[in-house]
Amino acid sequence: MSDPRTVGALLRPLLGRRLLAVTEARHWFGEQPVMGIDALLHLWLHFETAPAIMAHGCGELLKLTEDKPYSSYDMQEDGRAVVGPVQPTDLLGDVVGQCLVDVGLIQGYSTIPAVGGLQLRFERTELLVATLADEWVCQQGPIPDGLRQYLSFIGWLSTPRLLPKGSDAGSLL
Repeated sequence: MSDPRTVGALLRPLLGRRLLAVTEARHWFGEQPVMGIDALLHLWLHFETAPAIMAHGCGELLKLTEDKPYSSYDMQEDGRAVVGPVQPTDLLGDVVGQCLVDVGLIQGYSTIPAVGGLQLRFERTELLVATLADEWVCQQGPIPDGLRQYLSFIGWLSTPRLLPKGSDAGSLL
């Protein structure tokens, strides 16, 4: 699901909950992980007393579902996908243990009203997680100036508002 109304309904109950863990599916060659955000395939956010939320990038759409992590698998000559805990030194690992304060929805570079990313506001860290042209964007802070032509802020879940005029969702976030 990537429409703003549905994503809002999925994530709003997580506000105020602690992030217990992040699981990632990462591309490996041989016995070594491919480093950097380019090797990230999927990620799961595990909040206290809630099902895991899987994030899957597809073009300019960020698809979110309640889903458990899948098993690692072999991709033969292309390496393998290894599923496991995010590294503590990774940006996603930095937010483990923090409470989710708010979530900002981000419109992707698309003609349909759809979520292309999230601005995750934790107690001590604000993290941008988005997908753009089948590539992950994961960095601290808000949308950087260089990506504003592709990603635009819709609004925070803690302050529901009407979507911009001309959007087909036509209801509160």
